[in-house]
Amino acid sequence: MRIEKNVCKNIIGTILNVDRKLKDNLQSRLDLVDMGIRRDLHSQVLPNRKYRLPPSIFAMSKKEKDVFCTVLKDRKVPDAYASNISHCVSLKDRRLYSLKSHDYYILMQDLLPVALRCCMSKKVMSCIIELSNIMKAICGKVLNVEELEKVQDRATLTLCNLEKIFPPSFFTIMVHLLIHLPHEAKLGGPIFYQWMYHIERC
Repeated sequence: MRIEKNVCKNIIGTILNVDRKLKDNLQSRLDLVDMGIRRDLHSQVLPNRKYRLPPSIFAMSKKEKDVFCTVLKDRKVPDAYASNISHCVSLKDRRLYSLKSHDYYILMQDLLPVALRCCMSKKVMSCIIELSNIMKAICGKVLNVEELEKVQDRATLTLCNLEKIFPPSFFTIMVHLLIHLPHEAKLGGPIFYQWMYHIERC
């Protein structure tokens, strides 16, 4: 539950360029310089001694952020399916506020791939959609052990693909723990028995 929330928070904070939640900042670009990787994203020193950060593949323009937030603002869901996420969307600030764990669950599995469809490149979208499908497979009410083994491989491959897109600072311990979720599901059974959403929403 917390893993899904934190992964979704990382994605939203990074693509919307939210202060203090952004994983693509000057420090992360300097890390790329130190590691000698992804030279196209290395920070550039300007004549006035300030830094310029080249745009990354997942960077969104103001217009794309407006589209993303508008899609979430106008989204209608069935009763009792989720809270009213439209109240948490600020079109003025282009941000999401006061989301609960279950809201992130709905965003990660259902709304995020739809909202980002016209705002992101195919390379980024394919990774986010695959991540969403992995979460759906793990959170299903019926789990197949053979399928979970395939999901394990898909999770590993998806994280490798995400490493080609997002900076190293994006990969906190919570993002890394995604690899272990299919194995934990095999040991503990369906995950929805372990959820605390119904307690949080009371």
